[in-house]
Amino acid sequence: MKSLLTTFLLALWWVTPMLGQTTVKASITLSAPSASCTLTQGASLSFGTVEKPGTGSGSVAINAQTGSRSSTLTVSGSSSVGQARLTGENVASYTVTSTFPTTLTKSSDNLSYRGTWAQSSSSNSSYSSISGTSYSGTASGSGTSFTRHFRFGGTVSGIDLNDANGTYTGIITASATCN
Repeated sequence: MKSLLTTFLLALWWVTPMLGQTTVKASITLSAPSASCTLTQGASLSFGTVEKPGTGSGSVAINAQTGSRSSTLTVSGSSSVGQARLTGENVASYTVTSTFPTTLTKSSDNLSYRGTWAQSSSSNSSYSSISGTSYSGTASGSGTSFTRHFRFGGTVSGIDLNDANGTYTGIITASATCN
């Protein structure tokens, strides 16, 4: 009788889990990584110190592609091309826009300014001139990162003896969108 009872209990024990059986659904949702980018300033654009002419007028320029300075006037002090760097991740395409002031200003005195800019994939390689106010490019997309370098230059013209001594300034605005 004990063995019959033991067999019955063992059979009941094996059958019981089957009576309480259920299923659980497993799922996962995937999406592409979001594109992100940051545009940061590197160096400010500086033309150095320019000596006003005794007569007539002159100009000074910084070449955005090469960073070199040229002038019809006497210049001293160091100069620097303006610089910005765009970095991003998971970017398929991007657009960088720039807005240049038309004058550099000191109080109420203005000097005429015409801005130029250039771009490169490396800060150590040659830069290509950009015409217009925007530059669009492509990157490798999801799972990758990229860097693009920009330089800003231009020409300050109409410098004459009547211009006030001191530092003239203006703001170049650059912004980026990445997809």
